[in-house]
Amino acid sequence: MDRVTEFTEIKGARKYRRRTVDEKRQIVEEALSSGRSVAEIARSHDLNANQLFDWRKQYLDGRLGVNGRECALLPVTVDEAGDSGVAEPAACVPPVSMPGKIRIQLPRGEIHVEGSADPDTLRVVIQCLSR
Repeated sequence: MDRVTEFTEIKGARKYRRRTVDEKRQIVEEALSSGRSVAEIARSHDLNANQLFDWRKQYLDGRLGVNGRECALLPVTVDEAGDSGVAEPAACVPPVSMPGKIRIQLPRGEIHVEGSADPDTLRVVIQCLSR
């Protein structure tokens, strides 16, 4: 009778690391804010780049625990009113009732808002132009 003298190790199923929502959000924010490529960031966190792209999409859709109403701070410059033709509001009129003007310059475009704007629509426009 022949005996088997060779031992072969049977590898178990691959174990995947489960990331918390906070970890995912932190990695995505790193990918969005740094000048490094997605592939480089994915490698540094032992991820597949496709997984990071999926998390980034979830993040931008507000599905990684980020409240859609939270706002990101953007650099702002204030121009002097000077001769802009915009009248100063009277002291007795609440500032909320007066329509305003906002001009936002982003790398991919410029946004001009006059009067009141829907905050959700403005957020989506800013997100799209900030990418």
